[in-house]
Amino acid sequence: MICTDSIYSTDLRTNRDNRNGEIILWPSFTDIMTVVLMIFMLIMVVVIIKNTTLAQSLLLSEEKGRQIEALLQRSEASGADLKISLADLEEKLRQKEMQIILLSDEAKVLHQNLEGKTAIITAVESELADLKNRIVILQETTQKAEAGAARARESEALAAAALKKQAAELTQQYDIRIAEIQLAFEKKLAEQTEAKTKEIEEYNRKVLALLSQLKDKESVILSLGSQKQALELSLAKQRQDFSALEEKYIRLIRPARSPSGKKVVTVTFQRQNGNYHIAFKNVDSEKVETLTLDQLHRQLGILKQKWQDQLYVRIVIPENSGLTYNEAWTFTKDILSRYDYYYPDQPPEQRSDTG
Repeated sequence: MICTDSIYSTDLRTNRDNRNGEIILWPSFTDIMTVVLMIFMLIMVVVIIKNTTLAQSLLLSEEKGRQIEALLQRSEASGADLKISLADLEEKLRQKEMQIILLSDEAKVLHQNLEGKTAIITAVESELADLKNRIVILQETTQKAEAGAARARESEALAAAALKKQAAELTQQYDIRIAEIQLAFEKKLAEQTEAKTKEIEEYNRKVLALLSQLKDKESVILSLGSQKQALELSLAKQRQDFSALEEKYIRLIRPARSPSGKKVVTVTFQRQNGNYHIAFKNVDSEKVETLTLDQLHRQLGILKQKWQDQLYVRIVIPENSGLTYNEAWTFTKDILSRYDYYYPDQPPEQRSDTG
């Protein structure tokens, strides 16, 4: 038997007639609108946070750019001071070299004087040899005279005795004269030798001192060269960082650089056999020309006046170009900042620096 109590039981809820007569939609609609509002507020919060982060990033980038510019200025100032110091050292080195040349000339003069004194000594020795020959001849004449006196006996005895006496006197005089000349010569030679020895020793001391100073200057120059190389490497790294920051900043505020719709010229830059080599291809041309740097600037200047903000300069640095990073970066920055459409507002002082 079916229970009829549930069918005929009384419903005690209030407003039961109204609830049974309509469909209640309001709570569901309220929930949906609440969710939509929350999603909209969440999106607004995310957008505001991103804008704040982007503004802070731009401020940090500008601050880093100013710091890098200050570092570049200090590096260039220190590089100029080093160049001045290096020029002073080179000038001092040239002065020392001139002093060495002068001392060498003095040594040559001393050597010539010594050769002159040697010639004098040779002449004196030749004179002594002549005197000895004259004595030998006189002795032979005396011997002949003695032989003649012996044959002539008494008539020529007196003449022979007188001749012998005269020969003895002459021999004694010549011996005394030779001894005096030899003593004076030996004394003069000793004095000149001692003076020349002192002069040579003094010259050697000066040369050694100059060589020592030259070695010290060379070590200083080598040290300055290594410092200069380190500064150049640091400057190249700072320029690379600055270029990256500049590109990021440009990408944030300007559209990307593109050759689309532009007049494109191609410049290939490299080093060949120790010399810079520039290849140039003009707008809508397949002909490649070899130009000097001055010719390249004149050609690009003409094209810049003709095409204005439609000129796109493509810089090509081959993989095996033989260039340092600093050379490639300086050339690229200079050419683009002067003639490319993407850098119309480049300040003149920065262009001259990069050039």
